[in-house]
Amino acid sequence: MNSTLLVIITDRLSHIIGKGELIDRYYNPGGVFSDVHILMTNDDRPDIQALQRTVGDAKLTLHTLPSGMGLLAKTLWRPFLLRSWADQAVELAREINPAMIRCYGNFLNGYVGARIKEELGIPLFVSLHTQPDQTRANPEVDFKTKVFYALSKGVEKYTLTRADKVSCVYGSILDYARDKGATNPFVAYNVINPGKIVRKEEYSSSGPMKILYVGRVIPAKNPENIIRALKYFDAELTIVGSGSKEQELAELANELKLNARIHFIPAMPNDELCRTMHEYDLFAGHSQYSEFPKTVLEASLCGLPILFNSRRGTPVPEFENNTAKMVEDSPAGYRSGIEFFSSEARRKEFGINAARQADAHWEPAQAEKIFADIHRELTGK
Repeated sequence: MNSTLLVIITDRLSHIIGKGELIDRYYNPGGVFSDVHILMTNDDRPDIQALQRTVGDAKLTLHTLPSGMGLLAKTLWRPFLLRSWADQAVELAREINPAMIRCYGNFLNGYVGARIKEELGIPLFVSLHTQPDQTRANPEVDFKTKVFYALSKGVEKYTLTRADKVSCVYGSILDYARDKGATNPFVAYNVINPGKIVRKEEYSSSGPMKILYVGRVIPAKNPENIIRALKYFDAELTIVGSGSKEQELAELANELKLNARIHFIPAMPNDELCRTMHEYDLFAGHSQYSEFPKTVLEASLCGLPILFNSRRGTPVPEFENNTAKMVEDSPAGYRSGIEFFSSEARRKEFGINAARQADAHWEPAQAEKIFADIHRELTGK
């Protein structure tokens, strides 16, 4: 029986390696396949040995299909103009004869997967990790991101109308998937670092409250209001993440004379993050996207109480049921949230409830099994 999988992604894997964000069997859940090929729609040359853990015991082979500004200038990412570029991937698939095509996202990689499906009839499974329509409508999104999402509209729909299975990593993506032509899309949560999560058991706090923020520091994901709220409390804030707002946030911390209480960490290996997250008293997040971030999945699995901002746009069902304390996206909003969690009893209540929701819906072993079962279903394994 054919046991080859072709994964197609837009990510530059060397960046993911550099940030320490690799997850065991992420590209081969359940170890269903013995031979995994990863095709990147860029010119990246990542360390294949570092990536081995993402496919388990399977043999791993890497391929590239560079896109870049030259392809953009020639095609503006219009599906009918991209065909000759994607034909290279069709020939690769013809050569390696995979049992299934797996795309993480529905951008240029999804278009490539759809063309392989059309030409060779190989089952196509696409997972959606963002809500592009909400991103396009968000005034906080930077110009480069707006251009990317404006150009990707055509390939998004082309991909979803041809996929055999479409999953969404949180519930607010479902309407987008249906609108773009996906058949019976469903929620399947990201698989969080199996075996590395440590559950929080003690909610008392001696000394300053320890607050953790994890995420990119960009205009639409910006912990500025958390920093401004911090000055009212005996608390410390650790910010794990990098991005275009780093310098501005460092200057703000200096202006507010909070340098000694704010710790900036550009990157932390995911293994270490998951092992140490329980040592904090509170997870404080921020996003202008209608999303349920992977970092919140991790915090909830640890049993860490979660503080997050309310947003306009598509409701995010996972934030219901007191999974997190939702506050206005302002310094006053975060100030009220931190004040709320000054109580050990409230930290414990929200932490335990977050862990209960996590165990019921995105526990790592069950989340991995869902993907593995889909792979078996599509390939008849």
